[in-house]
Amino acid sequence: MDDERTKAGYRRKLYLVDAVRTFGLAFFTIIFVVVAHSAGIGAFAIGILTTISVVIGVATTRLMDWVVPRWGSRFAFGSAGLLMVGTGAVLLIFPATIGVPLVAIFGFLPPLGGQFVAVVVEGSLAHTPTVKRTKIFANYGLIVTIAGATGSLFAALPGWAGFSVQRSILILMLCLVLLGAVLLLVSFLLPVDHWLGDSSDAEPGPTDVAGDDRRALVYRLALLFVADAAGSGIVTSTLLLFWLHVHFRLGLPQLALLYFGMDILTAISFPLAERIARRIGLLNTAVFTHIPSSLLLIAVPFVPSGSIAAILLLARAVLVEMDVPTQQSYIASIVPPSLRAFAVNRTSIGTQAGAAVGPIVGGAALSALGNVAPFLLGGIVKISYDLTLWRSFRRVHSAEAQRNGSGLSLDPTPLGGTD
Repeated sequence: MDDERTKAGYRRKLYLVDAVRTFGLAFFTIIFVVVAHSAGIGAFAIGILTTISVVIGVATTRLMDWVVPRWGSRFAFGSAGLLMVGTGAVLLIFPATIGVPLVAIFGFLPPLGGQFVAVVVEGSLAHTPTVKRTKIFANYGLIVTIAGATGSLFAALPGWAGFSVQRSILILMLCLVLLGAVLLLVSFLLPVDHWLGDSSDAEPGPTDVAGDDRRALVYRLALLFVADAAGSGIVTSTLLLFWLHVHFRLGLPQLALLYFGMDILTAISFPLAERIARRIGLLNTAVFTHIPSSLLLIAVPFVPSGSIAAILLLARAVLVEMDVPTQQSYIASIVPPSLRAFAVNRTSIGTQAGAAVGPIVGGAALSALGNVAPFLLGGIVKISYDLTLWRSFRRVHSAEAQRNGSGLSLDPTPLGGTD
């Protein structure tokens, strides 16, 4: 009982760390678009800068794969706090035309700023015992997404208080610096490391047959995640905000309210995804909730007003992230405990690599081909990814089942369905 209480306490601290990061990134995502547009930085340039930021983020994630086992997870969390402080300080000191490219070098631009924190947290949560894993990932997504929703709403507060746009941005940048300092302090509340799995999971057993076959599965997933993230990156949150700001003239308060609503609906979808997965399987839930969300994305540029676009985006928010907790649990389920951190790291690198490609394509498509192109291209890429994922992995059994020599998963949550 005491051991379980200790693990629950550690999980809450992990949630807190990523919630603080997500809160800051959420309001920074909104003000970043306004800052970039006011400085004359266009869609294609935003795509290039986002790609630079993501590439730096990939390198940082790979570095943390080496650092965390040696120096502990608090090093990663403290580093994220320093990056937030640096991001806010640079944009306070330098004009946007210089500050935004500098911040890209920090790897803290939206949408993946400090993504290595999420990788470390997910790597720890992946060791949760099988019967609790999907629910815990759903709770993690719920908490972090609500933090993001609150951050989006926070971006509107200075404007509602009567401050000008420039003064609002200044206040929010100061808040980003303070929030980074808080994250740095919170990182010291965490133990260097803590085991979240069963004691029997600490080392692979002598009959563990996952080995190279399961590593190959991880690399196949990582390659597919490149395509998924590229599709998302073509209409990344930064580019979508920029499009809404320019095309429908939505201001800072409207964008903040819209993203607050989207995040709240996304947060509600996480526990719903866990319940659906109990009935139809992790993989089926991830795929067949994702496809309708892509169709809604494709429809957005065809609507005549910002209000209708907002309704479509809010409807999409209910579905678009249902694949997150189910995928996280699925990744942990198909590898033995000894490979879970490896699996989370490599699939995250695949996601970030795709996210590096998407923004340039999306920015170029928006600049050269018009409003419809990035939405149509991004939606088609994501639907193609979903169908390929389902076809490739629908018959893959859990590592626990293969270790025990059975053709059926021992996980009470089915992986794919009845196949």
